[in-house]
Amino acid sequence: MLRRAVCAGAVIVLFGVWSWKAGKEALSNSYLQSAFQGLDRSGAPGQRLQEEEWMRVMKNLSDSLRYSPRNPRTLEEMGAQQLRRTRVPTDSRMPMVAVRSANVNFHMALRERPTSPVAWANLALTKLYLGEQDDQLFAALRHADELGPWEFEIQQLVLFVSLAAWDKLGTDQRAAAVRTLERAAQRDAEKTVKLVGSFKRLDLLCDIKNAKLKVEEACSRLRKPTAKRSSRAR
Repeated sequence: MLRRAVCAGAVIVLFGVWSWKAGKEALSNSYLQSAFQGLDRSGAPGQRLQEEEWMRVMKNLSDSLRYSPRNPRTLEEMGAQQLRRTRVPTDSRMPMVAVRSANVNFHMALRERPTSPVAWANLALTKLYLGEQDDQLFAALRHADELGPWEFEIQQLVLFVSLAAWDKLGTDQRAAAVRTLERAAQRDAEKTVKLVGSFKRLDLLCDIKNAKLKVEEACSRLRKPTAKRSSRAR
């Protein structure tokens, strides 16, 4: 009888602990959903939230982490919002503080969900902003590219970081970036050309067979100096 009572008590305790944890996770996800709803009200993707709405979103994300500090979806979204906020700085010290916080959040998210291409791509972006063009940045690019090869958001981030750090990339990683470029051009040629053009690297598009790119004229101009040098060499 005593043994049965002890076993029953242990089961009740375990069930209580499980229910308590499940309740905290449910609350965390509820606050996260409220944050997403606030973002949806902002309109177009990438549009900057009004200050009051952004504060509500961040409070919901903070409350989500209060109930579940290792919730990977919340950590990713918190980091993403911190990065977006740096685009319009109001204090010269704040952007780097936000970037460092985002970097920490993406690291924590990846401990819980190491297969997230979004977290890997954004981690690479924070490393770039922090001026840390090192092996960790290059590894983050590889993981993002491997885990989200056909996600346009990932393609854009991988290309942006790769082009910004082009001089530091090895031969294999440059080749991987060009392959990502080809896939991105299939998804959205106009945005891809705009991104590559912002780095003045339209030459990377010249050998890609994609009629939607419309870079023939630019590539023709780029090839002329090469042709002239070859002619003079003869």
